[in-house]
Amino acid sequence: MYIVVYFGEFFVMRQGYNNNNLKYRNRGIVLQLIATEPIYRADITKKIGLTRMAISNIVGELIQEGYIVEKEFEEKGSIGRNPILLDISPTSPLCVGLYISREFLYVVLSDIKLNSLYLDKVKLINENEESLVSKIYMVLDGLFNFYNEKFNNRAILGIGVSCIGPFDPVECVLLNPRDFFGISNLSIKEVIQKKYPYSVFGANDMNGAALAESLMGCGQEFNNFLYLGITHGIGSGVIVNKRLYGRESISSGELGHMTIDYNGNLCTCGKKGCLETYATIPNIINRLQEKCGCENICPEDFESLCLDPCCDEVFCDVTEKLSIALVNAVNMLDPEAIIVGHEGAFLPEKYLHVLRDKIDEQILSAGYKNVKVLTSAFLNYAPLFGSCAIILNRLFLGENL
Repeated sequence: MYIVVYFGEFFVMRQGYNNNNLKYRNRGIVLQLIATEPIYRADITKKIGLTRMAISNIVGELIQEGYIVEKEFEEKGSIGRNPILLDISPTSPLCVGLYISREFLYVVLSDIKLNSLYLDKVKLINENEESLVSKIYMVLDGLFNFYNEKFNNRAILGIGVSCIGPFDPVECVLLNPRDFFGISNLSIKEVIQKKYPYSVFGANDMNGAALAESLMGCGQEFNNFLYLGITHGIGSGVIVNKRLYGRESISSGELGHMTIDYNGNLCTCGKKGCLETYATIPNIINRLQEKCGCENICPEDFESLCLDPCCDEVFCDVTEKLSIALVNAVNMLDPEAIIVGHEGAFLPEKYLHVLRDKIDEQILSAGYKNVKVLTSAFLNYAPLFGSCAIILNRLFLGENL
């Protein structure tokens, strides 16, 4: 059996739900709408097409369970009862997020709107498996000490893990990432659940970041977009019809290993001419240092450096290389937008405009389609907030936590 399920402004054909699953799916849709912005019951009915009675029942349950509250109504100056706004409760459950990057471990405690209540990080230097696990416990202990002191009246929905790849999102296992202290086949879920009594869910950092943008960032307005993460490597997360593509895949979105010059530089993957050999953050920084003679450049310096003609030359070349790969991606995926994040969020806006123009000129649908190129709403913290978005995505889909 198949049914049509309504998701905001579009329909998706899915295999049939039983009544209980459908109930939780509808609850998730309503909760996501309220988390996005305070809203009236009548507006929820208009947006998702459920009956007033169904909305009333869902809202009643969400209020009873502490997810949402009724706010003081706004005076409309009309006869009859004024409508009451619904908003996320100040005592609603929270999410814990852990982001494992190549240089740092980050943790965040967020509410259902992805507002940060606590954020911390620790540097990774010459680690091994034992020291990495020790630092995971250290940052999580700090977070939970804060939580117990300030928010222990609020439930924890779970712990989300956003991790460099390759990463198995189903089993939550860090597989064999290059240049990561030789650590491999480490079950992050097993490590966390040895010490903390919460469910653990994971995704690679690119997919987590894409979810954060889709749920609460600048991807909210798009049904289909590509998140481009530029850091020590280059990857992407793909949102199709408001859903994460390749959610359980180990290797989807590996844009950095798209060949843009088959006679080009040798990549760490063994191929020649991969995008990653030209446009990663370390590559950009090395080239800028050679051009301008400066040392200790960081991505936050990009905006000021682009005023130097020598540095502008580097940024223009990086933009050209990115456009080659992104034109191919747009031709395959037909996204409405490309959202640039990780440390790539520090690329000056003028180069994003150039990137947009190059894409619009060179795609097959040139003249008929324009692709927006935007900076991440979360800047370089998109994968960190993505760790919490992994939890929220399950909640809004009505899945078990």
